[in-house]
Amino acid sequence: MALPEPEGLSPRQLRSHRLALKLLLPLLLVLVVVVVPLYLLYDVSQVSGDSMVPTLADKEYLVITRGLREPLRGDVVVLHWAHDGATEEIVKRVVGLPGDVVSVRGDFVTVNGKPEAFAHRIVAGSERVTLDVTVPPGHVFFLGDNRPVSLDSRFIGTLPLASIHGRAVAVWAPITRMRVVPSP
Repeated sequence: MALPEPEGLSPRQLRSHRLALKLLLPLLLVLVVVVVPLYLLYDVSQVSGDSMVPTLADKEYLVITRGLREPLRGDVVVLHWAHDGATEEIVKRVVGLPGDVVSVRGDFVTVNGKPEAFAHRIVAGSERVTLDVTVPPGHVFFLGDNRPVSLDSRFIGTLPLASIHGRAVAVWAPITRMRVVPSP
């Protein structure tokens, strides 16, 4: 069905009007096919602090999945942490899953008796934490990659799987640091 053309336009204005109509449909199609699913499947979050250095830096913006029912060891996730009457988003790495035995000796961590396989900063003389935890059903044990400055499961305990907002997929800003966040 052709739309009626407006009256009183010059030939040049009429050509512009027709071109605009021809471009409108593809642009709407892109909006529906690309943007809407991205909005429904993904969300954004910002890194706050240096606890995930060198993997992620302070003030980087992340594209994250919406929800994550079954995280894997090594996933970088955004968690909702409720404390002191407020909820805060924190970005950390999943180290232990339900039923795992996590042992922390300073900056060194073993999961089920095996050393963790994820890069993190090791600093001599950092706080020495000794901890043995069996991750409860429906919970995760998480740590920052920069252990000396990370507030994580060593200090606040495990969090429920339902507190995971999503898995970090990519850094989208600042534009000079755009990249995919490695997954396990």
